Amino acid sequence: MSELGETSGGTPLSRRTLLGAGASLGIGALLASCAEESNSEVRSLAPPIDARAARLPYRQDDPRWGSDLMWDRNLVLRAATELDGLPKADAAALIREYDDGNNISNEGCQLTCIAMVMRLFDPQANPAWTPATLNDAAHEGFEYTLSGLSLTTLYPDIAADMTEGHIQLLAKEEYPAAVKPWPLVTVSDSPLVRAYLSLSPRERSGVLVMLKTGTYDDTVASHYVLLDPDSRESASVADALILDPAMPLDAKGPWRLSDSAKLITGDPEIQNGWKQGHITPTQIGGAWAFARWDAKAGRPFAASFVQAWASELAR
Repeated sequence: MSELGETSGGTPLSRRTLLGAGASLGIGALLASCAEESNSEVRSLAPPIDARAARLPYRQDDPRWGSDLMWDRNLVLRAATELDGLPKADAAALIREYDDGNNISNEGCQLTCIAMVMRLFDPQANPAWTPATLNDAAHEGFEYTLSGLSLTTLYPDIAADMTEGHIQLLAKEEYPAAVKPWPLVTVSDSPLVRAYLSLSPRERSGVLVMLKTGTYDDTVASHYVLLDPDSRESASVADALILDPAMPLDAKGPWRLSDSAKLITGDPEIQNGWKQGHITPTQIGGAWAFARWDAKAGRPFAASFVQAWASELAR
């Protein structure tokens, strides 16, 4: 009989091999498309993306996945008190309590944004990347579990883990909101975001940018959205067009940072967090750029973006 973590032949198993880490979801189609690109001369532009054709934005409260649990609060509190020895009051502060649970509808804005990134960069995945499939894969791969257990690195890039590096975090900037001495930052102040918006939609097709709004603390009053990849507005805009997981399913017309702020601060606890931190409707706390990579060439489809970002940083 072999021991846990070893094959019958005695060869150690890696955690990723044992668990699969969810990478089988859609990876075949993505690898095939990347192989086709790699056989030709390396191009600076990735294939075009179309958020509307992909039926985005995904909404975190979509009935197809909104009730799927990300964490089970009772299990998290048990782990914190029984295993880590925290007092009950301290454990209770770790995770917000909702009447219907810590599900995608309540907690899944960042998950939903990353699912949109993966959907846009890997539209042929079967099954399609959605908040539900990404949440399931994250549980299976121990990115996070219902009890809060995580066996990933300290700063995991879940997109890279799920696609074996073919979609990954390229760059990030953080501006911790309401944390001294950090100044208030809007998209028109952010070098990374200004660089992205300065490009045409075709030039930015290899990069997608996720924004954080609200408080630096993620427990209650923070939120995540994607910059609209189809936007043709200038880099000087403060109230940017976005793809928002919190956008109502029946909402019409353009949706901006201020629309998102008005909606989510309808929650009294979120409103209180924003008020205490003096958070403004168009303020951002960070920007994360994800890129599609050409594995054979060993580089991302991001030349135009990186050049624009360098120019912004040099201003």
